[in-house]
Amino acid sequence: MGNNRWMSFRSAWRETDLWVAIDRPHYSKDAERFTLDRILYYREILESHIALHPGFRDSLVPVVAPGGVHPLVTAMSDASLAASTGPMSAVAGAMAEFICRDLTGESGAREVIIENGGDIFMMLSEPVTTSVYAGSSPLSDRIALRITPEETPLAVCCSSGTVGHSLSFGIADACVIACRSGARADAFATFFCNEVKSDTMVHEVTERALSIPDILSVVIIAGEKVGLGGTIEVKI
Repeated sequence: MGNNRWMSFRSAWRETDLWVAIDRPHYSKDAERFTLDRILYYREILESHIALHPGFRDSLVPVVAPGGVHPLVTAMSDASLAASTGPMSAVAGAMAEFICRDLTGESGAREVIIENGGDIFMMLSEPVTTSVYAGSSPLSDRIALRITPEETPLAVCCSSGTVGHSLSFGIADACVIACRSGARADAFATFFCNEVKSDTMVHEVTERALSIPDILSVVIIAGEKVGLGGTIEVKI
């Protein structure tokens, strides 16, 4: 991001830690303040819901949200149902999407990228290339997705069984899922990362992920094995 196209900044509160890139003509300190305000706003919504429904935070299986709740909670619940995971598997992707859409509308920016713990949501006016970090795998940073403006708004979310602190039951170094929905990309990345129990399962799990209509592209890396496919161009 070290070029004339973007201005970037970090915005964080407690566990929510965003890296934000916005096209230079639309960057301002107001954009930074607005982003932090939205983090606080959505965290208050989520924490209030969890106070009433603790299972929403703790469950590792889907939880149906009651009617009348905020769309953020509904998006997480729907994603958990689609991916057969707990609702919190979708929190980072959902937050990235909601804040990206809010910031785009508030600032009038043509391009915004929000990264939230390895989960990205983006709106573009020119292509970008996103490399896949896979920890100690020899394939780390050697595979990338080239995303065009026509493919956005788009979520590109990553789960790992070997990198980071998130709960995972799989051994994949990186499981990257691209979807239109941030919540669903995040939840599906969690689910399919959990499914990779050995490097011999990479291709099987990749094929299963690609059979789901919501999923546009997949990259799964485990050691020296990689499975990939979908509609987004892959650069190697």
